[in-house]
This record gives sequence, structure tokens and C-alpha cells, in this order.
Amino acid sequence: MNRSSLIISIASLCIAAAALVLVYTSSQRAGAGMSSAQSWTPENQRELANKLKSAGLPRQAAQEYEQYLHSARLEPKQLAGLCYSIGKMCMEAGDYEKALAWLYRVELIDPKTSLKAELGSSIINCLERTGRHSAAEYALAKRSSAEGDATRSSGTVVADIGSDKVYLEDVNEAFDSLPDWMRKQFEGGKSKAEFAKKYIADELLYRKALKMELDKDAGVRKQLRMAQRELMVNRVLESELKDKLKVEEDDLKNFYEAHKADYEQKEAVKVSLIEAVNKEAADKICKELKGGRDFSSYAREISLNKNTAKDGGRFAGWVRKGEDDLGIGSPEAVAQALFSAKKGELLEPVQAGESWFVFRIDEMRTAQPTTYDEAKERVKNDYSMKKLKASYQALLDQILKSSDVKLHLEALEAVEKK
Repeated sequence: MNRSSLIISIASLCIAAAALVLVYTSSQRAGAGMSSAQSWTPENQRELANKLKSAGLPRQAAQEYEQYLHSARLEPKQLAGLCYSIGKMCMEAGDYEKALAWLYRVELIDPKTSLKAELGSSIINCLERTGRHSAAEYALAKRSSAEGDATRSSGTVVADIGSDKVYLEDVNEAFDSLPDWMRKQFEGGKSKAEFAKKYIADELLYRKALKMELDKDAGVRKQLRMAQRELMVNRVLESELKDKLKVEEDDLKNFYEAHKADYEQKEAVKVSLIEAVNKEAADKICKELKGGRDFSSYAREISLNKNTAKDGGRFAGWVRKGEDDLGIGSPEAVAQALFSAKKGELLEPVQAGESWFVFRIDEMRTAQPTTYDEAKERVKNDYSMKKLKASYQALLDQILKSSDVKLHLEALEAVEKK
């Protein structure tokens, strides 16, 4: 072999060796990259999503869970559960449209999901919050029908809410359950119609609250538990104390005789008044009236007391001695002025609360005893209340003594001292 052939052979061997080294190095790098890629597993993705959720970042957590969903192999039930979780996180982040898409996926993936009730209420909530009120109302009606809500199916219809009907019988039941003082506000045909409108509006607001899942709100649920507790306690008290509240006629008469002074008709007057902002204004009013100014027209013109000004300053009821029947405060000072005057007399200005008043005595009534028959209803109420309080206290003492209860009331005293 000549010298030039030897050089060519050596060069060829060097090139081949270099090529082998390059191929080996590339394969090593590729292998390292593949190993690095394979080290980020679906479990890592799920753990990242969990951490973001725990950190209070629902939007970011939902995005990472979505990545996990595409990389993990899940059974239909697991997939449906994950879609529901992503949907709830989107709701928490305020993205209700995206939440709807994920929640609807649950229905398609697992139609018989065990999350059906929660899923339905969440979908209704999203529809309501995205302004799709008709769709939310339809979904709520469908859900209520499926759950078999116990509602009246016949009667006199007073309103239609979608496919549902509001019956007069339900309105009347609600009306009858009102306290007496509230029921009196709605007496009469027109007022009863106003109550019916309020009842229907309340029903619409209640449905809106359901669509917004406020029935699951922690504060609302706490108040419901407290209301339920109070109702049940009251039912037990009613049962326990019912027999102890029987009232005999002789008991009422004896109670009346022992408290006869409480049932006397107190000394009282009827007055007309003008209210002024300060003493100077009241003195000026008093001077004008003494000069012959007509009390009624003057009261209508300048009195600050709107309740009486429209009636020429006349207060409709009796003002009893020592009682704040006028509702202006300072009953003792007012009584001292009113009950030292004579019928028809115009009094000097009297201060009550922040205002000053000019009074005129229109009528007077002396104190008079009240017979048992006249006072019977008041006597019965007072006696029953006194007996109820005594029986209630006795029941409390009995329950506390008979139960495994140890009171630490000193803790309350310690807190109050702080």
C-alpha cells in the first residue's frame, strides 16, 4: 500500500469513528430527554391541581385538573366526578358559563350519577347567574316535579307561575298563620289582594333563592337549624305546660281582688298640642294663642307634630297620668303640667325630650275603679302570663336537675368583668 492510500484509509476510519460518537451522543441526549418527560406523570398533574385548590385558586386548579383529565385513564364514574369538581371550581371562580359546560358533561358521561341532586341545583344556579332565567325556571320546575314536591293540585287559582299554579287556599293558610297585629293590616278586600301579591312575590324570591343554591348557604342553614330548634322547643313547652295553664273563675277573682289597684281607670285628660323646636318658639306660640289666635288653624300651620297637626293639634286618645301615651317622652314632667290644670286652660310651654310643647286641656276624667266584669279579659291575660312564667321556670329547674348537666355560669361573669 502506497503512502497516499494509507492516508486515505486513516482519514476514513477517523470519519467513521466521529460519526459513531455523534450518533451515540445524540441517542444519549434523546434518552435523557425522554426520561425527563416521563418523570411528569398524571399523578403529578393531579397533585398540582390539588395544591392549587387548597391554596384557594379555583380557576388555576380547574385548568390543571383539565390537563389531568386529558392525560389520565379514568372510568366513566371517575370522569363524571372530575367533571363535576371542575364545574364547581369554575363556579367558585365566577365563570358560570364554563361551569355549565362541565356540569352538562357529567349528565352525558354518567346519566345515573349519584350526584344528580347536587348537579341539578348547580346547573340551575349557573343558568340563573348567567341571565338564563327561563331555562333556570324550567329546570327548577322539572327538578321539583321529579322530586315529587308535595303541593296542592286543585283549588281556586289566583296566579300562574310558568306551569305552576298558586291557589287561594294556600294564600289563605299563609294569611291565617300571621300574628293578629299583622293580619289586621291586611283586612278588607283590597288589602287582602295586596297580601296575595306579596305572597306571590315571596314565592318568586324563594324560587330565585333556590336557583342560587342559597338553601346550601352555611348561614342560611344555621338559621334554619335555629328556627327548627325553637319551633320544636315551643311544641314541647306547649305540650308540657298545657294542662298547667287551666284557669278557674275563682282564681281570676282572687287575682283581681289582690291587684284591684292595677285595674283602676286612671285619671286622664284629652289635649290639643303644638310642638315647637325650642322654648323661644314655644313662648311666641303661647303668646299668639293668648292673644286670640285660633288653636286649630295655628296647629295645622306650624306644629312640628305631624300626627296631630292635620287634626288641628288634637290628640285622639286619653293621656293617662304617669303614662307616655303621647309618645313624646318625659311622662312625669308632662303629667305634672297636665294634671295641675283645668279644663279649657292653655298651659305654659313644657319641655319633653328635645322639643317644647304648648298644651290645651280639652277634657278631663277622674280616676275610677273598674269592676271585675269590665276588667276580666285583662285579669285573665295577666293571671295566665304570671302562671305561665312560674310553670316555665319550674319546668326549667326540673329539666336541669334531672339531666346530666353541669353549669359553669362563672365563665359568663368572667367575660362580663373583662
